[in-house]
Amino acid sequence: MKQKISSATKKVSAAARARPSETRWSLIGGAAGAVLGLMVGGVGIAAMGGGAGVPAAVILAVVGGVIGNRYGISKDRPVP
Repeated sequence: MKQKISSATKKVSAAARARPSETRWSLIGGAAGAVLGLMVGGVGIAAMGGGAGVPAAVILAVVGGVIGNRYGISKDRPVP
């Protein structure tokens, strides 16, 4: 089990080092989305006769992370 965790950690850190802007902007976008979501509060999702409350911070952190990731990818790859 320790070998699997160690191997996965090495792969993740190698990917982060290979694409520094992508990693940085993904984290910035996720953090910004979480902060914005904390200011908003919660979101209610209702479907098929049931309802559930979901923290907006979770939803906006994921969305912000994806947007930051796409922006970081554009910064990492040089335009010819």
